[in-house]
Amino acid sequence: MVSWGETVQALAALFGEHVSSWVLGVLAAATIAAPVVDRFVIRRKRIHYRVLYNSKIGLSPIELHDGEVPPADPQLIRIARLVDRMSIVIIRVRNTGSFDIEADDFAEDISFTFGKRIVWDARISEAPTKTIRQRIRNNLVFFTDKQDAGSAPNPPSLGTLRERLGQRLANWVAAQPAAAVEIGPQWHGVRLSELSLQRGQKFKLVVVLREPDDEPATGDDSTSKEIGFAGRISNGRIKDEKQQRRITWPLAVTGIGALLTVALVTTLITGIFRQDSDVACASGSLRIEGSSAFAPIMSNVATAYSQACGGANVIAQPTGSLDGVRALSAPGPQNDLAVLSDGPALEPSPDLVAQPLALVVYGVVVNDSTGIDRLTTEQLQGIFAGRYRDWSQLRDGASLPIRIVGRGQESGTRQVFETRVLHGSEGLLTSDSCEAPERIPQAQTTRCERSSTAQVVDEIATTPGAIGYTDTPAANIAVAQGKPVKIAQLDGRYPDVSSAHQGYRFWTVEYLYTKGFPANDSVLKHFIDYLRSDTARAELRDAGYTPCIERTGLPHPLCRGS
Repeated sequence: MVSWGETVQALAALFGEHVSSWVLGVLAAATIAAPVVDRFVIRRKRIHYRVLYNSKIGLSPIELHDGEVPPADPQLIRIARLVDRMSIVIIRVRNTGSFDIEADDFAEDISFTFGKRIVWDARISEAPTKTIRQRIRNNLVFFTDKQDAGSAPNPPSLGTLRERLGQRLANWVAAQPAAAVEIGPQWHGVRLSELSLQRGQKFKLVVVLREPDDEPATGDDSTSKEIGFAGRISNGRIKDEKQQRRITWPLAVTGIGALLTVALVTTLITGIFRQDSDVACASGSLRIEGSSAFAPIMSNVATAYSQACGGANVIAQPTGSLDGVRALSAPGPQNDLAVLSDGPALEPSPDLVAQPLALVVYGVVVNDSTGIDRLTTEQLQGIFAGRYRDWSQLRDGASLPIRIVGRGQESGTRQVFETRVLHGSEGLLTSDSCEAPERIPQAQTTRCERSSTAQVVDEIATTPGAIGYTDTPAANIAVAQGKPVKIAQLDGRYPDVSSAHQGYRFWTVEYLYTKGFPANDSVLKHFIDYLRSDTARAELRDAGYTPCIERTGLPHPLCRGS
């Protein structure tokens, strides 16, 4: 059997014998491929939604009597009548494009309406992380059939909606069977405000609805199925998966044209792909020192490179950003050393060269016992200054001492925290145990230090009343592992790249420092090139970091000031 590669090579040889046919074939293929280019390159931001479920809850009305037995309990009759007109809608929303979608990509926010049905409750399920689920929940907006999705004044929060739900249920149970019940504003639509999704991420919107009382009962298991949609992405598309077209003749012709184009330029393309996919290797050793926060992902990348290049041995060692920069600044050549720094080095020597690698977003992490899930910058500054010493000063409830888990002076993460959030020093080291200020008994704060990100997370998880900070990927891993910690909102924003675009201040750029420019044939030079490859950038994204060099080859907007 002739292989696919042999077929392509044969077509290339055929067209290669006649230049005029080659040119015409390329032009025809380019014209035919225009819809593919439009979909996958020009308008590469796409969201698909699909209505997975749209039906009654499934409870039938209770028969009031059958001529022989007494009627059912009146309260049970009222509840049955209430539930009989209720339905559930489940809608899946997915980022199916090739790029992340941020809140500012929407020319019009996504919204769903449900005809005359009234929204009684809503929830977000199957979101990638708790942080994303909470952010979507907090930005749900409800509106009536007299409003559009963008004009709802003072929409209720989901919590307020559920409070009203409880009151509605109480009113229904207490009312006479035929009596009308005042239930307040009737919300007929849901808008997903400030939505951002990375490529491949998805979630489900679950909405509980009820037919209005002035609509006649259906008398069977049916219910109104009407669902309306609105929303628009700039330079992109939002589509209903159920309305996707089947394969049509334009797509078939496009496929044939693509095959011919590949056949025509197969030799050139093969050479390009070989050049891009081959890892440039050199023999020797290289140490990557510095940031303990970024060291785990860098270790993974270094291992992948070492495995691809048998003569290279690249290892990552967490030593702290400041200590790493000092080691690199020492006199003499440093051809086998590069250093990771959380943010720009504070006192770099003139011959150090910085390479921006990725955006690192940090979060404030607290032990579950604190009863806190959001803080302001002013409150955080007060905690580290000793103005707040007990969590009862910041929330209602029982007394619980505040215990700070910080980082040492060598930490770049600490420098970012002090510069961008505290606008001052983190404070004195007063404790070794993190339980009490045994070093300075009269101190206003109980503050201990741990030397790595992993140690900070573990200490917060095991110390009641503890608070600290770490990079968001490490915090998300801790939450996913079931550790008793949570990521607190800072000034009403969760820590992610979309929040950084909107004013969240606790983030920085991760840099790789070298001493001078590495030689072209060195392991260091080839490893830096590998860090910019699709493989390495994909690994950074999978670990929760946003690469500074985008797929277009241009720097990320937040890295451009680097």
